[in-house]
Amino acid sequence: MTSTRSILVGLTATALLGLPPALANASGGHATAPSGASKHTAGAGVTGKRHITTIWWLDFSHMRPAGRMVDILGQVASHRKGQSGALAGARVRLYRQLDGSSRWVYLGSQRTSAADMPEFSFTTQARQRAHYKVTFAGDSSFGPSSAVTWVNVYRIFSGVITDGTNFANLNGHVTPFYTHKAISLQKRRCPSCSYTTVQTKTTGTGGTYGFSLPAPAHGRWWWRVTTAGTGAYISSYGGTYTTQLGP
Repeated sequence: MTSTRSILVGLTATALLGLPPALANASGGHATAPSGASKHTAGAGVTGKRHITTIWWLDFSHMRPAGRMVDILGQVASHRKGQSGALAGARVRLYRQLDGSSRWVYLGSQRTSAADMPEFSFTTQARQRAHYKVTFAGDSSFGPSSAVTWVNVYRIFSGVITDGTNFANLNGHVTPFYTHKAISLQKRRCPSCSYTTVQTKTTGTGGTYGFSLPAPAHGRWWWRVTTAGTGAYISSYGGTYTTQLGP
């Protein structure tokens, strides 16, 4: 799926730096959000003469492999004199809430860039499925705002396949933290066929696994391994392998 990135040009306390394109809150992903994920939340209104602000998310990946880095991108937007723009130099803070937890953990802060299209860009490790919250406390000209987004995390598979006479051997391991847990082998009979589970085993120490992949008398079969989703990780899949008998 292709996502369109919408970005606001800069807005300062005194004037707009330019005209923005059409406003859109780009999600930047197509995976299912963890339960309870909410959309952006604007400030509760103008306090005194302060202008209302909103956190706008920019395009970034909402699905990451476990342990890899994820970039959380966005802008602090506001509306002034009939025009919308993004704040430069706005101090924002990032928090993470692991899926299933009620605790928000502070990860860091930064100021939005001073470029013509000001934005914030946090980089953090995708440990597990989580919500991420960015807050702007406001200043003398602009009111506070906050927003919550999400990142899904999947397990990582490694695998080595060895050819045999009438079958192949697939051996590998799953990370992270997948010792003595269920892993399934799935097969499909054609490129457009659905996968069906043909065998389920329990992993060994360090998430090791091994399966035999037979070949059909004619044509080929497609294979993959998978683990079920949990509160920490979504359903995860290894690479696709095919087996067929040689000439």
